[in-house]
Amino acid sequence: MFKTMTMLSLLGFLMLGVPAQSNDLLSKAPATIWRDASASETDSDLDRLNRAFTQLANGARPAIVQVRVIKFDNDKAPADGARTQSRGSGFIIDPEGYVLTAQHVIDQAQQVEVRLADGERLPARVIASDTHADLAILKIAAGQPLPVVVLGDSNNNRVGNLAIVFGYPFGRESSMNLGVIGRPGRSFPDSASYEFIQTDAGAYAGGSGGPLLNSKGHVIGMITMASESGSMGFATPINVIKRLIPRLLNGEKLTWGWLGVQTTEVSVDDAKSLGLSRVKGVLVHSVLRGEAAERGGLRKKDVILTVNEAQVDSPRDVSRMIGGLEAGRVVKLTILRDGKTLQLSVPLGSKPESTKARES
Repeated sequence: MFKTMTMLSLLGFLMLGVPAQSNDLLSKAPATIWRDASASETDSDLDRLNRAFTQLANGARPAIVQVRVIKFDNDKAPADGARTQSRGSGFIIDPEGYVLTAQHVIDQAQQVEVRLADGERLPARVIASDTHADLAILKIAAGQPLPVVVLGDSNNNRVGNLAIVFGYPFGRESSMNLGVIGRPGRSFPDSASYEFIQTDAGAYAGGSGGPLLNSKGHVIGMITMASESGSMGFATPINVIKRLIPRLLNGEKLTWGWLGVQTTEVSVDDAKSLGLSRVKGVLVHSVLRGEAAERGGLRKKDVILTVNEAQVDSPRDVSRMIGGLEAGRVVKLTILRDGKTLQLSVPLGSKPESTKARES
């Protein structure tokens, strides 16, 4: 009898997977085994910061849009399947439906569509664009005033300032990324020349054309590039964009300047042979025949020290400074030639559509 009961108990244990007395333990267990957070009547500093970010997002997100582009392989729209689609981001700056995005997002587009924050999709017209600032202005007709974001002053950027990126990552829903300004960027008076704003708020496929905001919710730049890993974003300063918008809306065709030189960095050995007290400036590697530089007296092995009194230390500096000046403008160059400092005034030519690397 005892053996039979033992076998039955063992069989029950194996079948149920728990000891027979576990039923008693479960009956004595509390109704809950976790602790609910109690509502706190006092706010911490983090609570107030959290509300500030939420308020900023609520104010900005309705004006952030997705830009959808269709490009056909040929001039005429072929059958379905012979077209490509791409998506970017943008933001509304006027209640009547003016939208800013990056020029490369809509480049060669046959159809452009804007998706609003509430999901409504509207056809868009490309009003104007500019490759130098990578800027495009779109127009949509919503039939009612639209929410907007306000444009700030990018000259007030400081390293370490909070930076917020809004956009549509990978063609999905809008999102908000938070970071800081790693490099403040720069714009120049009486010129469309600029240096990119750099932020670790991130950038991603589908985010080009989205706004970069400061802690007040003001737009301080437009995201146009990203690092390969997506950990860094680069934005065109909004002050450059504000300078161009009125002219583009007036139908002006902006023709950007061109020197016609190939330049390289000055090496330590170059500095010694050229008589420079320290490594600085940009070395002219070659002067293209018939271009503005040759007509203005620039020669091979000249060292460009300043462009319009702004110091330059890399070929990229020269390209940015010259590229933001219009054709016909006279640029003042300080150069070093044969150990002597000279001043040249060079009227700029027109930038050709296709240029080689490090040509200005």
